[in-house]
Parts: sequence; structure tokens; C-alpha cells
Amino acid sequence: MNNKSRLIAYIFLNILVSAATTLGALWLWDQIHPRPEVNQQEIGPSKSEELTASQSAQESTTIEPSMVFINEDIQVIIRTIVGAGNLAVEYVEIYNQSEGPVDLSGWQLQDEDENRFVFPTLILNSEGSVKVLSKQGTNTVIELYWQAETPIWQSGEKADLMDASGTSIATYSIP
Repeated sequence: MNNKSRLIAYIFLNILVSAATTLGALWLWDQIHPRPEVNQQEIGPSKSEELTASQSAQESTTIEPSMVFINEDIQVIIRTIVGAGNLAVEYVEIYNQSEGPVDLSGWQLQDEDENRFVFPTLILNSEGSVKVLSKQGTNTVIELYWQAETPIWQSGEKADLMDASGTSIATYSIP
């Protein structure tokens, strides 16, 4: 056997061993971490069922969302304010302690100098939190940006979280 034939045989053997090792590792992973049983109702309709449902929905009335928001006993708090006076790291963490989701759309976060941040359309799930960073940036699902050019918060100041009607829901005194 010449060197070229040995090289091709070695590469082919290497590919077979690598494939067998990968498949073995995946099989072992599936044995250790089995997939949960999934009820079709939990994951929703298949693509063909979606099309049929879509056509039916167009022919009949609109489907209402099934999410129920907490309107009473709202327990949303200002968990902390970090980095007061330092625009690069300054943020407020809002936390939902309520039993269900809370719609924060139109809520306001205000300091004692009446600087206001108005929340965009946002649903905060139970035990969920969102950070409001003072600096400029692009909003994500867990971080909102005030777009301020200077720090908002100062040590000794009080922060106020108000719902869309202006009712104070939570206050926080910055140490």
C-alpha cells in the first residue's frame, strides 16, 4: 500500500470513529436527559391545524388571548438601584412579586427632580424582573434604556414607580 492509500484509509477510519463517538455521546445524553412527555395541546396546533384555524378565524370572530393580568393586589417593587451617579452602570431593577403577569405599559419611573421614564408596551411575568438602565441603548426584553445623557439617580434620593393612572405602586430610597 502506498502513502496516498494509507492516508485515505486513515482519513476514512478517522471519520467513522468521529461519527461513532458523536452518535454515542448523543445517545448517552438522551439517556441521562430524557425529553419530557409533550401534550399536543400544550405546544399548540400543527402547521396544517394552524392554517385551518387561521381560515376559521378569518371567517368567524377574532380569538382573544388567554393571558389574565393581575389588576388587584399588584405587588411590583423597585428591587434595587445600582450605580447611582455613574451613568455607565446606573440602573433600576423592577420586580413582579404578584401571583400573575402585570402589564407595565404606560407605567412611569420618576426621581425627585421629576425626571420620568415611561415604560413601553411590556408584560412582566410573575417573579420576572426588568432593568431600566439610565444610559443610551437599545431596549431588549429584560433591559430598557432611559436614553439619558447624564446620571438620573443620586444617593439619598427617592425613586417612585407609578402605574399608568399615576398611582404610586412602589418607592425606593437610594442609600
